[in-house]
Amino acid sequence: MTSKRQSGKNGSRVALLSLGSEVVRSGLRTMLRELEALDDVVDGGDFDNSMELLYSGRPTLLVLSGADPVHEAEKLARTAADFGVQVLLLLRSSCDKALAQVVTIPADGYLLEPEVTGQTLMSALTDLDSGLVPIPPPLARKLMAKVRPAAAPQPEELDTAPPDVPEPASDSPPPTPLSCRELEALGLMVEGLSNKQIARRLGISEHGAKRHVANILAKLNCSNRTLATALALSRGLVRDPGTSRRSRRR
Repeated sequence: MTSKRQSGKNGSRVALLSLGSEVVRSGLRTMLRELEALDDVVDGGDFDNSMELLYSGRPTLLVLSGADPVHEAEKLARTAADFGVQVLLLLRSSCDKALAQVVTIPADGYLLEPEVTGQTLMSALTDLDSGLVPIPPPLARKLMAKVRPAAAPQPEELDTAPPDVPEPASDSPPPTPLSCRELEALGLMVEGLSNKQIARRLGISEHGAKRHVANILAKLNCSNRTLATALALSRGLVRDPGTSRRSRRR
């Protein structure tokens, strides 16, 4: 398995486990070492020690618990992003509090702590290496429900509308502040492509792709790619790639 992020010192791949309970970190360390997908797994423990290890430049992956004070987890995640370190966020459940953490803590992937096994960890690492965003189905469903547009007006409300106002076509996309090029990039984000892959598909530089992604997140008021993807699908800004694949198989 080849990492798409820069390697740590001496080209090694090192996971840093941070925050959360010592019991959980110990179990994670054992499972990750048994997978043999990484060169080393380090228990960073508390905030200060984890921050020091991030600044050492050694870790390439931060496995972060979202159960601790959000401001500590958020600062560690943002520091990791500054160093090009991937962030895998562990959530205790898919409740509303966990969804709030998804919004505030930037991450490249998510796992539910009670569902963590060697298999789910390996699947998450594989997705991260492929530029995909691992996210448990229960969390994805709740996230989609949160960003879904408000319910359609009731029939009695529709009767009060002027009869000469044309009804918009059902397949017409809603107004969006995104440019045509940004919509193209958003569609590729929904497919799970990394910045490098988006750049290749659009025939632009990786820096240009990063700029498009940053503009998309800012215009949609989303803190990360996962939220932007969910919002895009719920508002019909782009087509669901799964729908296109299903229609081609028919």
